[in-house]
Amino acid sequence: MLTAMVLGMTLAAVPVEDPKRDRKLVWHDEFEQAGAPNPDNWVPEVGKIRNNELQYYTDRRIENAYQNGGQLVIEAKKENFQGSTVTSASLTTRKAWTHVYIEVKAQVPAGKGTWPAIWMLGEGHRLAGDRRVGWPACGEIDIMEYVGFSPDKLHYNIHCQKYNHGAGRGKGIAIDAPGAASQPHVWGLDWRRDRLDFYQDGKKVFTFANEHTGNAAWPYDKPAYLLLNLAIGGSWGGQKGVDDAIFPAKFKIDYVRVYQ
Repeated sequence: MLTAMVLGMTLAAVPVEDPKRDRKLVWHDEFEQAGAPNPDNWVPEVGKIRNNELQYYTDRRIENAYQNGGQLVIEAKKENFQGSTVTSASLTTRKAWTHVYIEVKAQVPAGKGTWPAIWMLGEGHRLAGDRRVGWPACGEIDIMEYVGFSPDKLHYNIHCQKYNHGAGRGKGIAIDAPGAASQPHVWGLDWRRDRLDFYQDGKKVFTFANEHTGNAAWPYDKPAYLLLNLAIGGSWGGQKGVDDAIFPAKFKIDYVRVYQ
């Protein structure tokens, strides 16, 4: 979810193997029940969290995170709240997993200033006290990022101690995706012991391989949890400003499925 190195390329229509081929569904949320997100599945981040973003992430506030019509909607609103001028939501899974295939169908919101993401952090990042593992040592996997000022790109990245944007050694890619916000997409992460494969609409778009040089380059043998959030502005999403016409901005998620 943090700023990343980007490389442009066009997504080729190359057939790939099904990453679910040797796995079973172990966790999912189809968002079928209208109302608030299931608290047994999701824990909100609360406050102003990262990247100098404008929004305040609210705590189980139905105006910012709700289920309707078989979708989870994360809605960013222009309003004064807790000293911020924008509210939104960031939801994290209670569960954490290792070596899984995760698939999310969603539609990102268009407009300059939007910054939705589907991503993972090592579980150590949310532990307390001496057990907490900071960023980037905890490991980050950006299954999808989108910044509204660049409407025809979708971004896929990883961050770890050896490779991260802060060190000037990012690992990631930007895919040409004309009109990315105009329709839903299916994003997937095939997390293996030797690699991370990123999928967009059933096609593999990026691979990060395990160098087998230790935790600094591969902190991905420990459990990680999933995050779904809609940020506004900030160090990357706000590079070209924020257009007030985006509000209310809605990040719509059809399902989240985890296979192991």
